[in-house]
Amino acid sequence: MNTALQRLLLFGIVIVVAGCDNVEWGGIDVSLRSPSDSLVSDRPPADAEVVGDTVPEGPSLGPVLYLGYRDGEEATLVPVAEIGPDGLFPIEGIGSVEASRAFALDHLTPGLQFTLFSEGAQIGSFSAESFSVDERYCRVRPQVRGQIQLIPTVSAVQKFLAAPAREGSQLGYGTYSPVAQTTELRNTSLRMALRVLRDVGVFFPGDVRDIRQDIQVFRARPGATPTVVATFVSDDDLAVGPAPREAYSIFLTADDDNGADYRRSYVDYRSSSLDGKGTTRYFDHLDIDGDGSEEMVIEVMGEQSMWLSTLTRQGGDWVEDYRDPCGLAPTSSGLGR
Repeated sequence: MNTALQRLLLFGIVIVVAGCDNVEWGGIDVSLRSPSDSLVSDRPPADAEVVGDTVPEGPSLGPVLYLGYRDGEEATLVPVAEIGPDGLFPIEGIGSVEASRAFALDHLTPGLQFTLFSEGAQIGSFSAESFSVDERYCRVRPQVRGQIQLIPTVSAVQKFLAAPAREGSQLGYGTYSPVAQTTELRNTSLRMALRVLRDVGVFFPGDVRDIRQDIQVFRARPGATPTVVATFVSDDDLAVGPAPREAYSIFLTADDDNGADYRRSYVDYRSSSLDGKGTTRYFDHLDIDGDGSEEMVIEVMGEQSMWLSTLTRQGGDWVEDYRDPCGLAPTSSGLGR
């Protein structure tokens, strides 16, 4: 058969097939479909390069420290900061309502498990159920709500620190053993506050106990004498809100490392008119970086919002090692220990 005849026959076959929806060819059914049918795949080949509508991945997220408040059998958690090899640092991708919602979508899922800590020890677990946004902070944060399970000896605990269970299992190896607030320890906080007032030249005519709004005690490391932490607020409240010009606050810690006597190991005296409002309270403590000494998480109340900071031990004193980028710096410079 010559070449021209072959081409003609092939052309005829194409015409016949194109004119029929179904034909039988040598015992095989041939079916034609339009391009919109399922024979045409929307997927590119496995080795094809995808361009155009790709979304770049955000920065990877390391372990995150959270703080939480209990509400009966439930609790809410908010992230404090990311845990890095050299301490805590701000979490990228939060700071607004939209960013916090995106953070929750990317990193928080229903059923996500957390380990809870109080007084430097593991005290229970938390299971995430729902997510929202907490706008009380100057840096808006995502908020997680869920169910908690606590060990029997901590039934009275109302606030705690937390970390995702995978990382949390490596933190907080101590036994839950809160330190009793003895009269001696409470009086220590009063003596320290009076020394601060003397050093800054503030005369307080009344009983300094009247302005003490919070006192806590804990052990910064196993076997150590208790650390005393106290907040004193004059003409103001330990809460977010406007402060009169005459208001001031003192946040202090006191330690007795050698058994001689307590001394001030951290002081933040803040005058509302000169420094801006920043009333501070202790939240909890935990050995976050695994160096054998606890870090302290604190909340600071401003006039319009609040922020979070942490303190760590350095040379016998407490020093700030993390603060929300939007928070005011402490003003302890110039005060002797």
